[in-house]
Amino acid sequence: MMKQLKLILPVAILARVTVAFQACNQSAPKDNLKSGVEHFRLLQFSETPFDLETGTHQLTAEEAKAINNYKFTYDESGRLASVEYCRGDELLTYGSLGGAVKIVYTYEANQQVKSFFNKAGEQVESGGIYSAVYTLDNNDERTALKFIDKEGNPVENRNNIHRYTWNRLENGLVKELRYNLAEEETVMNPFCPFYELRFDYDSKGYVTNMSNYQADTLYNCTAENCGDIGVSYFKFVNNESGDLLSFSVHNTVGQLSNLYWGWAKRLNTVDQNGYVIETAMYDQDDEYLSGNNVPVTKNIYDEHGALVESWSLDEERSPLNNPNNGVAFTEYRYDNKGNRIETLRFDKDRVAVVTQ
Repeated sequence: MMKQLKLILPVAILARVTVAFQACNQSAPKDNLKSGVEHFRLLQFSETPFDLETGTHQLTAEEAKAINNYKFTYDESGRLASVEYCRGDELLTYGSLGGAVKIVYTYEANQQVKSFFNKAGEQVESGGIYSAVYTLDNNDERTALKFIDKEGNPVENRNNIHRYTWNRLENGLVKELRYNLAEEETVMNPFCPFYELRFDYDSKGYVTNMSNYQADTLYNCTAENCGDIGVSYFKFVNNESGDLLSFSVHNTVGQLSNLYWGWAKRLNTVDQNGYVIETAMYDQDDEYLSGNNVPVTKNIYDEHGALVESWSLDEERSPLNNPNNGVAFTEYRYDNKGNRIETLRFDKDRVAVVTQ
């Protein structure tokens, strides 16, 4: 498949990606390790398992009793021991922890093992894997990852990846490769069929760029799922708090390029707490999505930080029935501990919609 990828290397573009996007080292020095417990409203955006979970919009322990949060616990050595999504002492099931309510890290020699747990405290699978085993360097930066099943046997995740390797290049970029159980280099996922990736981070550790490479060359992916003008790199814009404001897709000459789903750019509007209150979607012509797509989504949150309503809107911000299911408004109901107990769907006239 890699032979089908079209190599395009304008000198100016290569210089822009490898020099203008030079990264600062993301890993924290060992003398800056944390301790105890911290609470955050949100998790930092990430596009790769190279990244260790990081929280944004910190809360006090008192605030965390009434606000949905990611609780970070550190061991006596200052290493991350667990992350759980909760309100007070109540674990919640609708966070962003790979389908789990809690992830746990254990350490042995230069290995960091990540496991996933449900609300009953049972270890569960996430994305087709039971545990993720990382290899760390002397700075505790991740250099490799492999997946295993419940019996400890090698296994592939839902994207047919068994293991990853990472190394930091001289220009600061992080190089990522992936392999299946047959030890064949494999793609990121079926919808983004990219092989070698290189990531750039800013001085705060926020990812700013993800580029596709082959043989040290920035390339255009022209596979079936890479759009009609090719896909070369993703660009991310974050605010000072680490909230993702823009996610755009480009080919080697910088043009916007549609992904498999038909969009080339997403713009997020966030509130003072970092919650995304609106997402606008654009195609490679920098026009609002049309056809079977919803161009604008509006989100409403309650005082606990729980999503209570999501609206599908057209480019004029008028309610729009989603062409795929007829839903314009989705409402979420919760009990007094924050557990989601009901999801209701309505069309733009507020008539109930039953979906499968």
